Amino acid sequence: FLTEHFTKYVDYNFTARLEDDLDAISRGEKQWVPLMKEFWGPFKALVVEKDESVQRKDVTHEAIEDKCPDCGGPLSIRLGRNGRFIGCDSYPDCKYTRNLDENGEIEEPEIIEDRKCPKCESALIIKRGRYGKFIGCTGYPDCRHIEPLEKPVDTKVLCPECSQANLLKRKSRNGKIFYSCANYPKCKYAIWNEPLAEICPDCNWPILSIKTTKRRGTEKVCPQKECKFSEPYEVDEPSSDD
Repeated sequence: FLTEHFTKYVDYNFTARLEDDLDAISRGEKQWVPLMKEFWGPFKALVVEKDESVQRKDVTHEAIEDKCPDCGGPLSIRLGRNGRFIGCDSYPDCKYTRNLDENGEIEEPEIIEDRKCPKCESALIIKRGRYGKFIGCTGYPDCRHIEPLEKPVDTKVLCPECSQANLLKRKSRNGKIFYSCANYPKCKYAIWNEPLAEICPDCNWPILSIKTTKRRGTEKVCPQKECKFSEPYEVDEPSSDD
């Protein structure tokens, strides 16, 4: 975009001359105000002209040779709020999109073998979103089924609130570990610290949790806010061979 619309200002000779002028200012050989006026006047006029003549799609769209597999229309690389992606030029009539990989290259969707969407029986694929990769339905947008790429881990600790399912180790959309009831959304109990299947000696809450801070180290604490129980917790170190 810059090389096409602001050719002068990214030209090597122009930037070299500008550096020489700035060096002259630092040596006291030139005044900075006349130099800024000389630069800013034409530059501002060009910005105004481009703002009127260049459309947003000229900046955010880059045509590619592939055709949309859904409607047969042209595809282009687009710039969205979550970064670059491939989308159909027939949007909003066609909502086909495809991801680009971390290097900005076209990323072919990875189909999950031997699995179907539990809602519509369509194929499942690995997609990339704002918070990383996840599993989504190929029937989108008609089917909006999604699930985490990493399966939750069973802690074997019974949920203290509903007593009907175990707490699962999960990862939030921004990558933070938390523990919540496997019976979600019927039960919304969740904690940030790893649970322990031990009854709190102070308030009799069915579980404790492991909490580590710089000031107090690693402790067993009661996850109930109104309970202040805590005691040191020794982390088992892996034994080393002599």
